[in-house]
Amino acid sequence: MRFVPREVSRTRLAVAAAVVALAAGGCASAPDEPSGGDSPSASDPAASSPGWSAVGGESVTGPSTSPSAVKGEAAEDRGVEPLPLPASCAATGIEEHMSDVVGELERPEFTGVRTEKRLECSWAGFDPSDGSEVVMVTFAPENSVVDYSGHVPVRAQRDRSFFTTEAVSAMGGLAEWDSGEMFTGVKLHLPGMLVATTSNTARVDTGDLLDGATGAARELLADSAPQDGTEPVPASPAAGATPQAQADTP
Repeated sequence: MRFVPREVSRTRLAVAAAVVALAAGGCASAPDEPSGGDSPSASDPAASSPGWSAVGGESVTGPSTSPSAVKGEAAEDRGVEPLPLPASCAATGIEEHMSDVVGELERPEFTGVRTEKRLECSWAGFDPSDGSEVVMVTFAPENSVVDYSGHVPVRAQRDRSFFTTEAVSAMGGLAEWDSGEMFTGVKLHLPGMLVATTSNTARVDTGDLLDGATGAARELLADSAPQDGTEPVPASPAAGATPQAQADTP
Protein backbone atom coordinates (compact mmCIF):
# COMPACT_ATOMS: atom_id res chain seq x y z
CA MET A 1 0.00 0.00 0.00
CA ARG A 2 1.23 3.45 -0.88
CA PHE A 3 0.79 6.36 1.45
CA VAL A 4 -0.01 9.95 0.49
CA PRO A 5 2.99 12.28 1.05
CA ARG A 6 2.61 14.98 3.71
CA GLU A 7 2.96 17.78 1.15
CA VAL A 8 -0.13 16.66 -0.78
CA SER A 9 -2.88 19.21 -0.17
CA ARG A 10 -5.94 18.42 1.89
CA THR A 11 -8.03 19.44 -1.09
CA ARG A 12 -6.70 16.58 -3.17
CA LEU A 13 -7.45 14.07 -0.44
CA ALA A 14 -10.94 15.41 0.13
CA VAL A 15 -11.84 15.32 -3.54
CA ALA A 16 -10.39 11.86 -4.05
CA ALA A 17 -12.22 10.54 -0.99
CA ALA A 18 -15.51 11.94 -2.25
CA VAL A 19 -15.08 10.33 -5.65
CA VAL A 20 -14.15 6.98 -4.08
CA ALA A 21 -17.30 7.14 -1.96
CA LEU A 22 -19.38 7.84 -5.05
CA ALA A 23 -17.78 4.94 -6.89
CA ALA A 24 -18.54 2.64 -3.97
CA GLY A 25 -22.15 3.69 -4.10
CA GLY A 26 -22.32 2.91 -7.80
CA CYS A 27 -20.78 -0.54 -7.42
CA ALA A 28 -23.02 -1.33 -4.47
CA SER A 29 -26.26 -1.01 -6.41
CA ALA A 30 -28.50 -4.03 -6.03
CA PRO A 31 -28.49 -6.40 -9.00
CA ASP A 32 -32.19 -5.78 -9.65
CA GLU A 33 -31.69 -2.07 -10.22
CA PRO A 34 -31.50 -0.95 -13.87
CA SER A 35 -28.15 0.36 -15.06
CA GLY A 36 -29.35 2.57 -17.86
CA GLY A 37 -29.55 -0.13 -20.53
CA ASP A 38 -33.13 -1.38 -20.13
CA SER A 39 -34.96 -2.05 -23.37
CA PRO A 40 -34.33 1.15 -25.35
CA SER A 41 -36.95 1.95 -27.93
CA ALA A 42 -36.32 1.40 -31.61
CA SER A 43 -36.27 5.16 -32.12
CA ASP A 44 -33.42 5.59 -29.67
CA PRO A 45 -30.16 6.16 -31.66
CA ALA A 46 -28.15 4.51 -28.86
CA ALA A 47 -30.15 1.33 -29.29
CA SER A 48 -28.26 0.37 -32.44
CA SER A 49 -24.87 0.79 -30.82
CA PRO A 50 -24.61 -0.49 -27.22
CA GLY A 51 -21.57 0.70 -25.31
CA TRP A 52 -20.28 -2.86 -24.96
CA SER A 53 -20.06 -3.25 -28.74
CA ALA A 54 -16.82 -1.23 -28.59
CA VAL A 55 -15.17 -3.89 -26.38
CA GLY A 56 -16.11 -6.88 -28.51
CA GLY A 57 -19.25 -7.78 -26.60
CA GLU A 58 -22.09 -9.87 -28.00
CA SER A 59 -25.81 -9.79 -27.26
CA VAL A 60 -27.23 -12.08 -24.60
CA THR A 61 -29.71 -14.57 -26.01
CA GLY A 62 -31.47 -17.56 -24.59
CA PRO A 63 -34.53 -19.73 -25.18
CA SER A 64 -37.78 -18.54 -23.65
CA THR A 65 -38.79 -20.74 -20.72
CA SER A 66 -42.17 -20.90 -19.07
CA PRO A 67 -42.27 -20.43 -15.27
CA SER A 68 -43.72 -23.89 -14.78
CA ALA A 69 -40.71 -25.44 -16.54
CA VAL A 70 -38.19 -24.08 -14.07
CA LYS A 71 -39.83 -25.07 -10.79
CA GLY A 72 -38.53 -28.58 -10.95
CA GLU A 73 -35.46 -29.88 -9.15
CA ALA A 74 -33.23 -29.76 -12.23
CA ALA A 75 -32.80 -25.97 -12.26
CA GLU A 76 -32.62 -25.76 -8.46
CA ASP A 77 -29.96 -28.44 -8.27
CA ARG A 78 -27.71 -26.43 -10.58
CA GLY A 79 -27.70 -23.46 -8.21
CA VAL A 80 -24.38 -22.65 -6.54
CA GLU A 81 -23.67 -21.06 -3.19
CA PRO A 82 -21.86 -17.69 -3.02
CA LEU A 83 -18.10 -18.14 -3.12
CA PRO A 84 -16.04 -17.18 -0.07
CA LEU A 85 -15.22 -13.48 0.09
CA PRO A 86 -11.50 -13.03 -0.64
CA ALA A 87 -9.44 -12.22 2.44
CA SER A 88 -7.76 -9.21 0.84
CA CYS A 89 -7.15 -7.43 -2.45
CA ALA A 90 -3.74 -9.06 -2.61
CA ALA A 91 -5.37 -12.49 -2.41
CA THR A 92 -7.32 -11.80 -5.62
CA GLY A 93 -4.29 -10.79 -7.68
CA ILE A 94 -6.22 -7.72 -8.78
CA GLU A 95 -3.22 -5.37 -8.47
CA GLU A 96 -1.36 -7.35 -11.11
CA HIS A 97 -4.36 -7.69 -13.42
CA MET A 98 -5.16 -3.96 -13.24
CA SER A 99 -1.56 -2.73 -13.39
CA ASP A 100 -1.84 -1.41 -16.96
CA VAL A 101 -5.10 0.39 -16.15
CA VAL A 102 -3.78 1.94 -12.96
CA GLY A 103 -0.66 3.01 -14.84
CA GLU A 104 -2.83 5.53 -16.68
CA LEU A 105 -3.59 7.41 -13.46
CA GLU A 106 -1.53 10.29 -12.07
CA ARG A 107 0.27 9.17 -8.87
CA PRO A 108 -2.44 6.68 -7.79
CA GLU A 109 -2.85 5.76 -4.14
CA PHE A 110 -4.17 2.27 -3.34
CA THR A 111 -6.86 1.48 -0.75
CA GLY A 112 -8.42 -1.85 0.20
CA VAL A 113 -11.61 -2.07 2.27
CA ARG A 114 -13.21 -5.35 3.35
CA THR A 115 -16.60 -5.76 5.03
CA GLU A 116 -18.60 -8.89 5.76
CA LYS A 117 -20.09 -8.96 2.26
CA ARG A 118 -17.80 -6.89 0.05
CA LEU A 119 -14.15 -6.34 -0.82
CA GLU A 120 -13.32 -3.00 -2.46
CA CYS A 121 -9.95 -2.35 -4.08
CA SER A 122 -9.46 1.19 -5.36
CA TRP A 123 -6.83 3.50 -6.75
CA ALA A 124 -7.23 7.29 -6.51
CA GLY A 125 -5.07 9.76 -8.37
CA PHE A 126 -5.22 13.47 -9.07
CA ASP A 127 -4.52 15.22 -12.35
CA PRO A 128 -4.09 19.02 -12.04
CA SER A 129 -5.97 19.51 -15.30
CA ASP A 130 -8.67 16.85 -15.03
CA GLY A 131 -9.15 16.53 -11.26
CA SER A 132 -9.68 13.31 -9.33
CA GLU A 133 -9.20 9.96 -11.04
CA VAL A 134 -10.53 6.73 -9.61
CA VAL A 135 -10.43 3.06 -10.55
CA MET A 136 -12.34 0.65 -8.32
CA VAL A 137 -12.86 -3.11 -8.33
CA THR A 138 -15.46 -4.68 -6.04
CA PHE A 139 -15.95 -8.34 -5.15
CA ALA A 140 -19.45 -9.19 -3.85
CA PRO A 141 -20.28 -12.93 -3.68
CA GLU A 142 -24.01 -12.48 -3.02
CA ASN A 143 -24.80 -9.93 -5.74
CA SER A 144 -24.51 -11.98 -8.92
CA VAL A 145 -27.70 -12.55 -10.94
CA VAL A 146 -26.22 -15.77 -12.36
CA ASP A 147 -27.39 -18.72 -10.23
CA TYR A 148 -25.33 -21.42 -11.92
CA SER A 149 -22.87 -21.86 -14.75
CA GLY A 150 -24.53 -20.93 -18.03
CA HIS A 151 -27.61 -19.41 -16.38
CA VAL A 152 -29.23 -16.57 -18.35
CA PRO A 153 -31.93 -14.92 -16.22
CA VAL A 154 -34.88 -13.29 -17.94
CA ARG A 155 -33.65 -9.90 -16.78
CA ALA A 156 -30.45 -10.33 -18.77
CA GLN A 157 -32.42 -11.12 -21.93
CA ARG A 158 -34.55 -8.00 -21.54
CA ASP A 159 -31.87 -5.55 -20.43
CA ARG A 160 -29.58 -4.42 -23.24
CA SER A 161 -26.86 -3.48 -20.78
CA PHE A 162 -26.10 -7.20 -20.43
CA PHE A 163 -23.70 -8.79 -22.88
CA THR A 164 -21.20 -11.59 -23.12
CA THR A 165 -17.70 -12.28 -24.37
CA GLU A 166 -15.95 -15.55 -25.11
CA ALA A 167 -13.91 -15.29 -21.90
CA VAL A 168 -16.91 -14.47 -19.70
CA SER A 169 -19.00 -17.22 -21.29
CA ALA A 170 -16.20 -19.71 -20.61
CA MET A 171 -16.58 -18.89 -16.90
CA GLY A 172 -20.31 -19.57 -17.08
CA GLY A 173 -21.24 -15.93 -16.47
CA LEU A 174 -22.56 -12.74 -18.03
CA ALA A 175 -21.26 -9.19 -18.23
CA GLU A 176 -23.18 -5.97 -17.64
CA TRP A 177 -22.26 -2.56 -19.02
CA ASP A 178 -22.45 -0.04 -16.18
CA SER A 179 -22.55 3.55 -17.41
CA GLY A 180 -23.41 6.70 -15.46
CA GLU A 181 -22.85 10.44 -15.52
CA MET A 182 -19.39 10.19 -13.94
CA PHE A 183 -18.41 6.52 -13.88
CA THR A 184 -18.26 3.82 -16.53
CA GLY A 185 -17.39 0.21 -15.97
CA VAL A 186 -18.36 -3.43 -16.25
CA LYS A 187 -19.94 -5.93 -13.89
CA LEU A 188 -19.13 -9.61 -14.27
CA HIS A 189 -21.98 -11.78 -12.99
CA LEU A 190 -20.40 -15.17 -12.34
CA PRO A 191 -21.65 -18.30 -10.56
CA GLY A 192 -21.31 -17.32 -6.89
CA MET A 193 -19.51 -14.01 -7.40
CA LEU A 194 -19.97 -10.49 -8.76
CA VAL A 195 -16.80 -8.70 -9.87
CA ALA A 196 -17.53 -5.04 -10.65
CA THR A 197 -15.03 -2.51 -11.96
CA THR A 198 -15.50 1.18 -12.72
CA SER A 199 -13.59 4.37 -13.44
CA ASN A 200 -14.33 8.08 -13.82
CA THR A 201 -11.50 9.09 -16.15
CA ALA A 202 -11.44 9.09 -19.95
CA ARG A 203 -7.77 8.08 -19.79
CA VAL A 204 -8.88 4.58 -18.77
CA ASP A 205 -10.39 2.45 -21.51
CA THR A 206 -13.41 0.40 -20.46
CA GLY A 207 -12.12 -2.50 -22.51
CA ASP A 208 -9.00 -2.55 -20.33
CA LEU A 209 -11.21 -2.54 -17.23
CA LEU A 210 -13.06 -5.55 -18.64
CA ASP A 211 -9.81 -7.39 -19.40
CA GLY A 212 -8.43 -6.74 -15.91
CA ALA A 213 -11.62 -7.84 -14.17
CA THR A 214 -11.87 -10.93 -16.38
CA GLY A 215 -8.32 -11.98 -15.57
CA ALA A 216 -8.89 -11.57 -11.83
CA ALA A 217 -12.23 -13.39 -12.00
CA ARG A 218 -10.73 -16.32 -13.92
CA GLU A 219 -8.01 -16.67 -11.29
CA LEU A 220 -10.53 -16.38 -8.46
CA LEU A 221 -12.78 -19.09 -9.86
CA ALA A 222 -9.81 -21.36 -10.47
CA ASP A 223 -8.69 -20.96 -6.87
CA SER A 224 -12.23 -21.73 -5.67
CA ALA A 225 -12.61 -24.88 -7.76
CA PRO A 226 -12.90 -28.10 -5.71
CA GLN A 227 -9.86 -30.30 -5.41
CA ASP A 228 -9.70 -33.99 -6.38
CA GLY A 229 -12.18 -36.11 -4.47
CA THR A 230 -14.71 -33.32 -3.97
CA GLU A 231 -17.91 -32.51 -5.82
CA PRO A 232 -17.13 -30.89 -9.20
CA VAL A 233 -18.41 -27.48 -10.23
CA PRO A 234 -20.91 -27.59 -13.15
CA ALA A 235 -19.01 -27.17 -16.41
CA SER A 236 -19.25 -23.97 -18.40
CA PRO A 237 -21.29 -24.17 -21.61
CA ALA A 238 -19.37 -25.55 -24.54
CA ALA A 239 -18.52 -23.19 -27.35
CA GLY A 240 -21.59 -22.57 -29.48
CA ALA A 241 -23.95 -24.12 -26.91
CA THR A 242 -27.22 -22.34 -26.13
CA PRO A 243 -27.23 -20.92 -22.57
CA GLN A 244 -29.96 -22.01 -20.14
CA ALA A 245 -32.66 -19.42 -19.50
CA GLN A 246 -34.50 -19.35 -16.19
CA ALA A 247 -37.64 -17.35 -15.50
CA ASP A 248 -37.28 -14.98 -12.59
CA THR A 249 -38.57 -11.65 -11.40
CA PRO A 250 -37.98 -9.05 -14.14
